[in-house]
Amino acid sequence: MRRLTKISFALLTTGLLFSCKVEHTTPPNEPMKNIAGSWAIIHATRNGTDLTSSFDFSHFRIVFTDSTYSIDSLVPFIVKTGGKWAFDDPQYPFNIIFSPTDSSSAVKAPFLFPVMGGVRNIVLTFSPGCPTNSYQYTLQKAN
Repeated sequence: MRRLTKISFALLTTGLLFSCKVEHTTPPNEPMKNIAGSWAIIHATRNGTDLTSSFDFSHFRIVFTDSTYSIDSLVPFIVKTGGKWAFDDPQYPFNIIFSPTDSSSAVKAPFLFPVMGGVRNIVLTFSPGCPTNSYQYTLQKAN
């Protein structure tokens, strides 16, 4: 009886090992991030303090094309002039790199592309000069 139990156990274990099927799945294909268009600031903070109602951001626009950007109105921002932009990775961007046309250096900012309230947004966090000041702008496509 004991021998039959051992044989049954061995057969069951062997059957379980060989019945496992390894599935080879490809990860979902993440679409490229399309940010082309005119974007407005809908929310702004500095060092965690909300600036949205205490500063007029209504005239600020940043316009992205396939590889360039232009700024319509100056507010404290990561760059002062238009130029070229690029993602650190086109499919899975963690940062956006701004390369101004004036001779200033390229700058990188963390890039978030969340959907909030059913609308796509861009969230940028940066320090435009003084490293103790950290701004976070939430941008939304302007109508």
